[in-house]
Amino acid sequence: MTTLYEQIKSDFLTARKNNDNTKKNILTMILSDALKLTKEKNHSGTVSDDDIFKIIKSWIKKTEQSIEILTANNKDISEPSKEKDILLSYIPKTWSNEETKSHIERISKEKNSKEISVIMKELKANYNGLYDNKTASELIKSL
Repeated sequence: MTTLYEQIKSDFLTARKNNDNTKKNILTMILSDALKLTKEKNHSGTVSDDDIFKIIKSWIKKTEQSIEILTANNKDISEPSKEKDILLSYIPKTWSNEETKSHIERISKEKNSKEISVIMKELKANYNGLYDNKTASELIKSL
């Protein structure tokens, strides 16, 4: 099974061969951040899918900020919009509020607990990246 890191490396090479500069540039940034992560003292030297998701999400946030600034100044947002679409293609679609709620209720019944720590631990272990943390936390509190 291919890791997300390997997929991005492969897509980067394809983008380079096809002269797709937008994709090549944004994937270069992700790979660069991943390489920095592997060199950190407390890191194992490998990059997990969770690590890549965090990197991609931080780039999505930066891209959204760029789009906001450009929009406010009536500038062209086509390039950052393309970058954002590329980034979004690498992360799984997050659950809707209803989907999140049904998973939380099921976990709550299985674990026989309504404690945030118990349910969040289970969500993170099995569904990391598929839900919004803030939404999940609010839904658990409303149980």
